[in-house]
Parts: sequence; C-alpha cells; structure tokens
Amino acid sequence: MGDWTGKDLLAHMAWWHDHSLRVIEGLRAGRQPYDATDPANSTDAFNERTHREHMDDPPELTRRTFNDSFSRLLTALEPVTNEELFADDRWPWLDGEALVETILWDSSRHYEEHRDQLEPLSR
Repeated sequence: MGDWTGKDLLAHMAWWHDHSLRVIEGLRAGRQPYDATDPANSTDAFNERTHREHMDDPPELTRRTFNDSFSRLLTALEPVTNEELFADDRWPWLDGEALVETILWDSSRHYEEHRDQLEPLSR
C-alpha cells in the first residue's frame, strides 16, 4: 500500500464499505457472505485484487464510487435491528463477534488506520 495514490486508497475504502454491505445482506438472508477459509478471500487478496481492478479508474469515478458505497452501507444498515447489530452470538459466521465490529473495521476504524494517507487528501 505504500505506493498507492489517494485515488487507490479511496477505491480500497469503497470496496470495504461494500464488503460490509455484502456481509449484512448475506447474514440477514441466512447465508454465508463468502467462504472465509478460501485464500482468495483473505484481506490481502481482497486488497490486491481491488487495487488491480481499479488502478486505471478515473479519479471522478473513484470519488463517486466511494460516496456511493458509503450511501449503500447506510441504506443497508437502516433495517438492521439492535440485536442483529450488537449481539456477539447472533451470527455464527462472525465467530462470536458482533456485526457492528465488521462495520466499524470496514469504515470508521479503517479510516483511522489510514489516517496518515487520508489527511493529505483533505487539503
């Protein structure tokens, strides 16, 4: 990630917003969102694939995609109940973690993780 541009980082963050969306929709539909044991579904694999697939996207598209992904995430959260969001035993696929943890790591905690890379973009 050291050589990623601001645009690359926004594409990365948009993908993780959509990851939460897929997890929410899959769990609420009673299915496993994806096979977490498949090496192609590791965090590093997701990040590398997303970078490769969006490397040539124009900046305007990447900004729009980021904004749209966050809007989709907020919309997906609207029908989620407190029990679905906060109970750490609600979703076996999450291995004892509350759904809110996935959402936080895919959004606000993720922003904090990349703060040093994101701050220059706000200037």
